[in-house]
Amino acid sequence: MDKSAIHETTLQAREILTSEMKEMLQGIFGLDSRLDFAKEERIPAFREMPKLLLTRRKLEKRLADEVSAGLSRAEAVAKLIKEAAFTHLNRLVALKMMERRSLIEGTLERYQDSRGFLFYLAEPEHAEDLRLYETGGLSQNLLGEGAKDVAYRRFLLHQCRLLSQEIRVLFDPDDLASLLFPRPRSLKALVELLNRPELEAAWGEEETIGWIYQYFNEQEKADVFNRLYKKKQKIRPEDIPAATQLFTPRWIVKFLVQNTLGRQWMQMHPDSCLAAALDYLVPLSGEIPAEKMKPVREIELLDPACGTMHFGLVAFDLLAEMYKEEMERAGGPGWPEKPSVASAEDIPAAIMANNIFGIDIDLRAVQLSALALYLKAKSLNPKAQITESHLACAELQLPDDARLEAFLKSCKFTLPVYERIIRKLWSTMRAGSGIGVGSLLPLESAITAEVERERLTHLTSLQRFEDQGDAPQDVARTNAWGPEFWDVLGDQIVMAFNSFANEQTAAGGDESYFVGEASKGMRLLNIMRRKYDCVFTNPPYLHRGNMFSSLADFLEANFPTAKGDLYTAFISRCLKLANDGGRCGLVTIHSYMFIISYEDLRKEITEFSAIETACHLGTKAEFDVANKTAQGFVSFVLRKDSNKERCQSANGLWFRLTKADGFDKRILFEQNLIHLRSGEINPTI
Repeated sequence: MDKSAIHETTLQAREILTSEMKEMLQGIFGLDSRLDFAKEERIPAFREMPKLLLTRRKLEKRLADEVSAGLSRAEAVAKLIKEAAFTHLNRLVALKMMERRSLIEGTLERYQDSRGFLFYLAEPEHAEDLRLYETGGLSQNLLGEGAKDVAYRRFLLHQCRLLSQEIRVLFDPDDLASLLFPRPRSLKALVELLNRPELEAAWGEEETIGWIYQYFNEQEKADVFNRLYKKKQKIRPEDIPAATQLFTPRWIVKFLVQNTLGRQWMQMHPDSCLAAALDYLVPLSGEIPAEKMKPVREIELLDPACGTMHFGLVAFDLLAEMYKEEMERAGGPGWPEKPSVASAEDIPAAIMANNIFGIDIDLRAVQLSALALYLKAKSLNPKAQITESHLACAELQLPDDARLEAFLKSCKFTLPVYERIIRKLWSTMRAGSGIGVGSLLPLESAITAEVERERLTHLTSLQRFEDQGDAPQDVARTNAWGPEFWDVLGDQIVMAFNSFANEQTAAGGDESYFVGEASKGMRLLNIMRRKYDCVFTNPPYLHRGNMFSSLADFLEANFPTAKGDLYTAFISRCLKLANDGGRCGLVTIHSYMFIISYEDLRKEITEFSAIETACHLGTKAEFDVANKTAQGFVSFVLRKDSNKERCQSANGLWFRLTKADGFDKRILFEQNLIHLRSGEINPTI
């Protein structure tokens, strides 16, 4: 795979798309140099193409909502341009990767002569587009489109609509990116870029997605470190994704996945035939508690800073083998009575629906994670129906509270408890809104505490009224619903948000931004409310001294023992998200192991978990960091354990790789592991 070609193509595509979005906002929709929209009557295009006026009003509403949520006008415009640009690039990349895997008919490979486009035109319901195609490129509309261009645009949006049934976060045909569709000149230039021969191999490699994401952020990352180190400025909230996202080398991902998920499987099934395939599984000594057996479909994994889902992709392959083995051995001693799936064809959809969960602060990363998992699932079974995935964007931009009050008024909840829970949720989301805390936001603990408080209050009230022989209707009804009421509360609130959106749309209003942000919060909450068997990640790194004040204050309040860096807060957070007996696998900067200010964090780690294995990578690792000789790294696996004595007496097995450079670290690790497994090295030493 030619990474230099991917790098060059990504930067060129970004330039084409950002310029195109700016020019469209200015030349088509009337955005002036002061970032205000010209009056509608002054733009002739709206009279000739009424649909453009509807798009303009959606743009106005979106920018107003972003400003209401706390962004400046300039920030809101820049965010809109960047979101539209990366969404179009991600979609085109997705189409190329699907073409390469024969998951769709040719869509971009020959531009307007692509086979999929010709098949589309042959369908009776697209007769109008066929007429346009046959007319050719003579007539021009205000977007510079000839008749053939119009037909091709409709075809691409049709493809998006079909794919949105399985990957809506990337292919949503109703979002603003779809309305800001690149004009023919830019679209053709983009397609020609992606069709370059030197990229052909890249479209078959799943890691291409991660490299495109990292290269797209390259300029922002350079700007951040220029301001940080040369101008001595603090990191801003909008800088966090670019400054902290690193593509993790595959061997480190493999080490962490096999020693978390693989270890869990071998603990449940000591007789598993997968032992031979787990070539990075480190043999351990000492007491390792037995793991209670459960079906594969119940094993849940989380990456709370998932980027483009590199950990999830490696785990996907291992999970597929686990499903297959369970099918073969179900009914035997130590195995479930029935397998989790009926056939091998069901495995990819089952993994998507049951096993893999991901959170990221950047919508681009969530889009690409959805694509990566989709491609992985389809590579195992092209006919797999992907009906759900568990991915959430953790960066919330909530509009003002007046919109919340309008929502609550319209819903007319029959029980006041709904409004109280929603206000608490809103308050908690607001506390983390716009400051880049991502999955560090403790939504689940805030809501769990509030729901429990409400439940106890109602039980107390019911008992008091029953003693008096007269229970009010709302108290009695809530108690009558029992525990199920509290279990489905979150689902009912999500349904209320969606119902509100539909009502507003039917009435001619546009509350898509409000409902979208609130629904993101609910999706995030639903992921955070679970406890996971394995939590693995390469968390963001940002030292406290470089943080803006609101982020530093948040860590002070929520992670007092781990407030020194984002990565240390993530160590603590991952342990909280894991269930008892679950494992956490992380690769982080190594400073927490030595610095005196992290002494309390080290006590927390050794009190609540056992360190099972680690690779001390040292400096000069395979990471794209600002100073390769100063930043040292370590990858490690923790087993969460409520038995404190067992935690503190555990002896982890460490690999010291600090003397090797770059790829030599992987080779040194593999050599030591071979010696260890052959008995040449005593693991107790």
